Amino acid sequence: MQPELLTFLCANELFALPISVVREIRGWQKTRKVPDAPRHLLGLVMLRDEPMPVVDLGWRLGLGQTTIDTTTVVIVVQQPQGPLLGLVVDAVADVVQPGDTQLKAPPPMGKQLIQGAIKGVMAINDDMLLLLDVQHIFDLDEIFTLVDSALSEEESPSCP
Repeated sequence: MQPELLTFLCANELFALPISVVREIRGWQKTRKVPDAPRHLLGLVMLRDEPMPVVDLGWRLGLGQTTIDTTTVVIVVQQPQGPLLGLVVDAVADVVQPGDTQLKAPPPMGKQLIQGAIKGVMAINDDMLLLLDVQHIFDLDEIFTLVDSALSEEESPSCP
């Protein structure tokens, strides 16, 4: 049996993440901008007294900016022994448990990023779900280098 998946909407498309990487789901809150960050890195929020980067998943996937409204959520994910990362999505849909034959390997698509980002494909009713691999979607080293840099600038005294 396959692991459980958290399904969610991003740019009106259905995606999923393994429930094992999801730590919590939070409502939208304003972020603090990080200087010179890529546009998909919206900024930082404080989560239990620790700064956490927040990324617009729609922008990162090339689907456009996520519109912030009442259903917008931040999915907090964490790889084993990795830092927390917030993913802004349109809405959470459901938790599903695919059968052994439901989740298919993605077809070859040519772009290395897309091939690494999509771990599986599954038909659900009249829709198609794409299972994402968080590690391949984000250059976590780049994101956390930017965050560390922004935090150290905040702690440094400013020049007159």
